[in-house]
Amino acid sequence: APSGPGATPSRRRIFTCRPARPADEATCARQILSGLARRAYRRPPSPADLDALMPFFARGRQASGTFDGGIQSALERLLVDPSFLFRIERPATRPASGAVYRVGDLDLASRLSFFLWSSVPDETLLVAAEGGTLHEPGVLGRQTRRLLGDPRSRALTDNFAMQWLGLDRKTHV
Repeated sequence: APSGPGATPSRRRIFTCRPARPADEATCARQILSGLARRAYRRPPSPADLDALMPFFARGRQASGTFDGGIQSALERLLVDPSFLFRIERPATRPASGAVYRVGDLDLASRLSFFLWSSVPDETLLVAAEGGTLHEPGVLGRQTRRLLGDPRSRALTDNFAMQWLGLDRKTHV
């Protein structure tokens, strides 16, 4: 006779706080959504990012009568945000037309993780990118070797190389 969603690992990862009283709900919701948006957007969320999610929390909270329902509504909104759906690279400064510019560390982290893992950057890679050191040759080399050593790097051969080289269409004689 289940009475609710239960205490699963995924729920524990999402609900990083629990409001002690109704007055604490908005602060806790903002903390939860900040962590989720950081992973989903592959960068630290801006105040405007969070301001866009909070009305969905409020409406979901009101409609469901529960804090969890509010978080669910805001999470649904987060999952249709262009920052989640697309990898948009923005140069730090406006380069001259046709000029070469360095990719920012956060964009570099996304490029690297999606190329090697077909997935979002993990916490270690995000921290290096947020610290502004990922572009340094030593740091980039260490992170690349770490990602290649992870089983998720099979995505490189299973997805990219197989499709690019057409090996998934070859038959063995």
